[in-house]
Amino acid sequence: MAIDLAGINYWAVLVAALGTFLLGGLWYTALFGRQRIALLGWNEQKLAEVQKRMPPPIFFSIMIVAYLLTALIFAVIAGAAGVDTLEEGLLLGLLIWAGFALAIGATGHISFDHRHGIFGIDALFQLVFLLLMGAIIGAWQ
Repeated sequence: MAIDLAGINYWAVLVAALGTFLLGGLWYTALFGRQRIALLGWNEQKLAEVQKRMPPPIFFSIMIVAYLLTALIFAVIAGAAGVDTLEEGLLLGLLIWAGFALAIGATGHISFDHRHGIFGIDALFQLVFLLLMGAIIGAWQ
């Protein structure tokens, strides 16, 4: 396997990471925020307590760095696999989701006392964001 860091489109990596960050904001606020908080059994007091332990600037900084790392590794894998179309990027996103995000998420989920709906919300978000990354990185080679 050849890894060519010089061949990575870093603009695509940046756009994929920022797109994922924005998607996450939409996903976990407007689309599924209330449902996820209810499934966790949290109230406003618990939410405020969690935010106090992890202030939003730190939380969001970690999220952005994590998405940048994910997009960069996605681009490395895409380059090594010869992915250079939107369709191939989508397929790679699906494979990465099924083989890694879904599988690892499932093993983590069964280890905690969380409702299945939380796993569904999170797993679906990961599928959508990996497809988004795949579309951007695959098409922008």
